[in-house]
Amino acid sequence: MVFALTTGKMAKSSDSAKLSSWEFPVVGLLAWLVPGAGHFYLGLRKRALLLFIAIELTYFIGLYIGTIRVVDPAHSMFWFVPQVFAGLNTMIVRLWVVNLAEPNTELIYDWSYNMAVLYTGAAGLLNLLTIFDSIIRAGRANLGQVRLPGD
Repeated sequence: MVFALTTGKMAKSSDSAKLSSWEFPVVGLLAWLVPGAGHFYLGLRKRALLLFIAIELTYFIGLYIGTIRVVDPAHSMFWFVPQVFAGLNTMIVRLWVVNLAEPNTELIYDWSYNMAVLYTGAAGLLNLLTIFDSIIRAGRANLGQVRLPGD
């Protein structure tokens, strides 16, 4: 399929109804970098907006509850991996923590820290599902199969 990124609309021509092989990784990469961007690339603008708002809101609520220090593999490696799936946000916040946070500040591990880690990790896991969903939708469109609900 040929898509216009500026409009997010799918081309109508039957000749251009196939994704080229290099576009599948692009859909996955876009979906990882910005939640919902893979769906936007596929022309599913409303779904993309809904996913973006839901995942980003969950992620930033977690940062609000526990500050940016919750994105730290030294303190919670188990949850840092899901946080990475939240996309470019985690990379920016991690660089911010490394470069700007005061190194002598002690973290207080109370309920708010744990809740913040859970929120940011859950946002990453939700985005992992949207990555898979966008790749599967691209593959189904490429094979000419029946459209999934919401397409």
